Amino acid sequence: MNLPTDIANQALDAVGIDVSLGDLEDGTRPAQVCLRAYRQCLMQLLRAAHWDFARKTAPLTLLADATTNTPNVGTLVPVPWLYEYAYPIDCMKARFVPWNPLQNPGAPAGNIALPQVPLSPGLGQQPPTGQRLRPARFTVATDFNYPPIQGQVTWEVQGVSPQGRTVVLTNVKQAQLVYTALMLYPSVWDPLFRAAMVAYLASEVALPLSKDKKFGLQLRAEQIKIAKEKITQARITDGNEGWYTTSHIPDWMTARNTGGVAGYGGGGLGALDGSPGVLGYVWDAIGFADNSAY
Repeated sequence: MNLPTDIANQALDAVGIDVSLGDLEDGTRPAQVCLRAYRQCLMQLLRAAHWDFARKTAPLTLLADATTNTPNVGTLVPVPWLYEYAYPIDCMKARFVPWNPLQNPGAPAGNIALPQVPLSPGLGQQPPTGQRLRPARFTVATDFNYPPIQGQVTWEVQGVSPQGRTVVLTNVKQAQLVYTALMLYPSVWDPLFRAAMVAYLASEVALPLSKDKKFGLQLRAEQIKIAKEKITQARITDGNEGWYTTSHIPDWMTARNTGGVAGYGGGGLGALDGSPGVLGYVWDAIGFADNSAY
């Protein structure tokens, strides 16, 4: 019960399609409709919340070093950044770049200095062992100076094309990226994500596979509602566990011209002091077949 075909069959059950697929690629009409929608639903849903099971931390591949201190890499990096890294091919959503003070003495250029004195006893103090994950500024962009590796099938690899590639720009040396990874196997999904994926896929296939289109529209609306409820639950969990999300920017924060961060439901985190880059990205809005976004 942990194959993509099983997810598709659950979606068909949810909208009352009396078909049981033996294989998602068996060529039947229901299979074709599910197959066309499956991967896009999966990718969009992964970007719709910071799902814990999909969190991945990995070192980035260096493409260029503006300091010219790294041999065998380029030196062209967009100003004002020092390092340029390849975007991970399995990255669905970049979350943040950790700063490791053991590797990088001093805060990265452009970062807001965190207060060293806690406001109250015990607050803000470093734990006796281990270190906090402090975010560094970065941005995701496209660079045309570094074409993909020769022989790479650019149509199939995320972040590369004959025109250029998607990159991560930061001032952190030997950077890592914390991101939402492409999780293809339902066996590693959590129950909330699986339920949301079934409902989301069901909402996409309900109308094309319903003989009664009016009834199909009703089924689609019901499944969209279920999917939104599951995504809401995931975002609430994210808000309770993460440092990077907030629903709005208070007026007092907007008015200040000092360091700080503010999260946007569908955008990201940015500094209010005008420094380049962001400290992290939050979840994206997700589009549905009824033209609504959530």
